[in-house]
Amino acid sequence: MKLLAINGSRRKMGNTSHLIQSILAAADKDGAETEIIFLGDYNIGACTGCEGCASSWECLIKDDFAQVIKKVDDAEGIVLASPTYWYSVTSDMKRFIDRCYSLIQFPVNRKAWIGKYQGAGKVSVTAAVCEQTEDSAMGNTLSLLTDFSNDIGIEVAASVKGLGFFEAGSIKADHILLQKAEMAGQNLLDRLKR
Repeated sequence: MKLLAINGSRRKMGNTSHLIQSILAAADKDGAETEIIFLGDYNIGACTGCEGCASSWECLIKDDFAQVIKKVDDAEGIVLASPTYWYSVTSDMKRFIDRCYSLIQFPVNRKAWIGKYQGAGKVSVTAAVCEQTEDSAMGNTLSLLTDFSNDIGIEVAASVKGLGFFEAGSIKADHILLQKAEMAGQNLLDRLKR
């Protein structure tokens, strides 16, 4: 079993990373293969709206996006995580999500689509971190990741949010939140084993 975590943060030892590690703890203990990637390590340009992917599931832009999608293709479980920048995901995560337009098709009209992974049995956990303590300051970070996962056909097993964390690694002191993250990861693992 393979689990892939996609981190939208540029801070390699930041709060989002620690949250992901807790989510993956159950899979690591179970002997599953896990990998964490940082989108900032990949050259992923903006979607140009060319519609070249309209009938192929493949983006025509030649950069590192295809490498990341190959990893998604090969994984059964996905963790999508981002810190909150101005009420939403980071620009790295947003560029990745925009490019994933190639992972949906409109077989009849523009009002309904199918996701590439629909019926594939892939399951995800979505996670977001925010410096402020109010839910409203997180904006659409968590809901965007969750809606995106569902749209491309990956069922969301659980979502985790961390509020009130700024200093890199400060999330490690919140044992209750990290326990919730581990439970979300266990939920993901249990769904995959069904």
